[in-house]
Amino acid sequence: MRIFPRSRPRVLLTLCGALMSCVFAVGARAAVVATADIVKAVRMDAPVRVDGRLDEPSWRGPSAAPFIQNEPDNGAAPRLRTDWWIGYDDENLYAAFRMHDAAPDSIVARLGRRDSDTRSDYVRIDLDTFNDDRSGFAFSVNAAGSIYDAVFFNAGEDDASWDGVWDCATRVDERGWTAEMRIPFSQLRFPEGAEQRWGVNVTRYGQRYEGRDDLCLRPRDDSSFPSRYPDLVGITGVRPGKAIEALVYATGRASFLETAPGDPFDDGSEYDADAGLDLKWNLSSDLTLNAALNPDFGQVEVDPAVVNLSDAETFFEERRPFFVEGGGIFRYGRDGTSSNWNFDWSDPRLFYSRRIGRSPSLPLEEHDYADRPGFTTILGAAKLTGHAGDTSLGVLHAVTAEESAALWLGGETRDQIVEPLTNYTAARLRRDLDSGAIGLMATSVQRERPTGLSRALLPQRAYSAGLDGWTFLGEDRGWAVRGYLAGSRISGDAAAIDRVQRSSRHYMDRPDMDYLDYDPDRTSLDGWAGRAVLNKERGSLTFNASLGAVSPGFDVAEVGFLNWSDLVNRSVAVGHRWLEPRGVLRNLSLTYTHFQNWDFDGRPIENGSGVFGNATFSNYWTFQGQWMYMPDRYSPRVTRGGPLMRLPKVWTSFLTLVSDQRRPLAVGAWLSRWSCVDDSESTSGGIEFVVRPGPSLRLSIEPQIVWHKEVVQWVGAFADPAATQTFGGRYVFSDMEYREFSLPLRVDWTFTPRLTLQGYVQPLFASADYRQFKEFEKPGTYDFTVYGREGGSTIAYDESARSIVVDPDGAGAAEPFAFNDPDFNFKSLKVNMVLRWEYHAGSTFYLVWTQDRMNLDDPGDFRLGRDTRSLLDAPGDDIVMIKLTRWLDF
Repeated sequence: MRIFPRSRPRVLLTLCGALMSCVFAVGARAAVVATADIVKAVRMDAPVRVDGRLDEPSWRGPSAAPFIQNEPDNGAAPRLRTDWWIGYDDENLYAAFRMHDAAPDSIVARLGRRDSDTRSDYVRIDLDTFNDDRSGFAFSVNAAGSIYDAVFFNAGEDDASWDGVWDCATRVDERGWTAEMRIPFSQLRFPEGAEQRWGVNVTRYGQRYEGRDDLCLRPRDDSSFPSRYPDLVGITGVRPGKAIEALVYATGRASFLETAPGDPFDDGSEYDADAGLDLKWNLSSDLTLNAALNPDFGQVEVDPAVVNLSDAETFFEERRPFFVEGGGIFRYGRDGTSSNWNFDWSDPRLFYSRRIGRSPSLPLEEHDYADRPGFTTILGAAKLTGHAGDTSLGVLHAVTAEESAALWLGGETRDQIVEPLTNYTAARLRRDLDSGAIGLMATSVQRERPTGLSRALLPQRAYSAGLDGWTFLGEDRGWAVRGYLAGSRISGDAAAIDRVQRSSRHYMDRPDMDYLDYDPDRTSLDGWAGRAVLNKERGSLTFNASLGAVSPGFDVAEVGFLNWSDLVNRSVAVGHRWLEPRGVLRNLSLTYTHFQNWDFDGRPIENGSGVFGNATFSNYWTFQGQWMYMPDRYSPRVTRGGPLMRLPKVWTSFLTLVSDQRRPLAVGAWLSRWSCVDDSESTSGGIEFVVRPGPSLRLSIEPQIVWHKEVVQWVGAFADPAATQTFGGRYVFSDMEYREFSLPLRVDWTFTPRLTLQGYVQPLFASADYRQFKEFEKPGTYDFTVYGREGGSTIAYDESARSIVVDPDGAGAAEPFAFNDPDFNFKSLKVNMVLRWEYHAGSTFYLVWTQDRMNLDDPGDFRLGRDTRSLLDAPGDDIVMIKLTRWLDF
């Protein structure tokens, strides 16, 4: 969550330029105000009391550097005067700010939890400590004292997961408001040297008129703002400070869970406590070792409930602090360009930290009752990160324990391994160049020699390595190109590698795809992936083009994330953007794009074109819209590893309108529409209401609905030698009507900048009614035989077993087969309440309550009133947790 909205205007459709230029005719602009190239820090002779009063002698001299207005009048003199000063001593950097305002009653001061978007007046200082024009640290505080801190990268993208240990204070008075900051050098990384030379910028933001003043001009058509920062000089004889920091934690947890009657392992309640240590050791001024002993890797916030009817894995964001903080060093292949368009393409992630400590992955053998661990214990983890000169380094290693489940069958108990002992490693090296960067990335997974199910289902070794980089083109750096090339190899028992080949990432056993070289006896699998992107970085005319490929054997899913392989993708997006305010518009952008996908045999898989538009109005309302068209195409995934299917043409559209987010009541609405010539269609939409009834309370509620009608919905595949046209398998589909309603509610109540209560409630109702079952007739077509109507087939419903029995040809040679009725009615309620108190700098107390309810009654029948009652009557699982952390430095 950013403390201010970062403008990322999209490109415009070039063909509309002549028309739009009538609206955005070039007009007179205010003369650009001169700014400073050098800012000098002053060594402090007296102690600084961080109280917001600005009564120290060092804060009485002239301002350190002048400001320039970037918004709303780009390049003009600031509307309001800002004075600021910067100093240091042996251990800390200090900054003080006086924000003059003739109307102090109009200052917007709202409390918010750390790193939240409070939509209020704030001041922020950016420190590019390696002066590389692309990365650094950001520290911000608003007029109410709520803080935001982050590391920034890729020339201005923020990672707010980093939480530094620093002090600040603010005051509002008759002259405006003030702020003071004390930033320990121990929280920063910078090169060795007697004298430091950093990049620096200060931003003052005024909420009531969306005003933004900085130390340097940011042209609206330029995406590389940190390269314009003035240099901060005068800091001499300093080091990062304390060599060792420790974060000690203790937790207590009480779980009250619903259990089956007679369960010998669980009476419905469980109590446990734990303690551990996270250690941070500054090996040098720019190299840090983080180690965790008996770490607590449980996340405080819950993942949202989702219903996934596709064959692709759901991606969840990482929330555990050890992996989140500093995780940006392990970004691969995505830096260097300001626009990262992806059209029907998803970049593989070589490192996905949620694989570490995941829920045990092996299925349970036959049992009456089971005691299965909810997650894999992380025995220990260490992370080495640093920045030496122009080189950045990151190495992470974690070891997870062997986990076993206790099974009860027929009165006897036995143990079964559900996750073997595993070592995970990720390493990253990047070298910054004069006009770009080049990097290396490697990962590995090594499991102890598995036995039984472990041997048959999990690869024993998995490795990946890749090269990535980017560079500017042209003397004005108006273009940039980035790319990556990676390889992977997994090995293990033939049964485990065969399982990978047949997974939804590959479907290498497709019967009509000989080029895939499927081999059930192979004990290793190799592959590669790569992509190149060209992007125009400056100007009103914009352009983005990309070419990428993932080979059939590429797989990084053991410690990374991959949706699919066997894909070649190309795309181009061209457009125009109007960035100067004129009339009722503040800015406008239009984009045209075309993309196409093939498999590695040259077959066209996806092909589409679309138009995108974005606009911000003078009243700060925003609009986004898109329209896409995809003609007839082929899919290797609809049959889940079966024959290729032709898909008919599709149209999609999306619209969203958001009101002025500065107001106490803000509203956003979105509508999505999808339709196909086979009469399949989908409509979804939502309205979000954000209410700020006072300076310390924020409420949001977003009712969402989905209605989806699918003519060809996957049901299952069934072997049958008589199905000769489809290679000995029957691929069954059906009509389906899917309805979903959800009502996420969030509450943020901030008592003080260090004491907050955060609440999240998500009821979700999802129902699907499957009917008119059919089988796929012939590869390369969109033809089906409806059971009970065509081909002499019959279909019957077995109520006692809730199954459907099909005879594909009646009295013919084909054998009948049965499958479970796929109708469902999924009802879920997730509640998460977190009280957070930062009782000391870097030290936090948490009180957490989580409840999870679920009900599956009345499959296929959606009735919101009845389903709500069923959900509220359903038993729930409750977990109460207390967590205390204490930050220490030595």
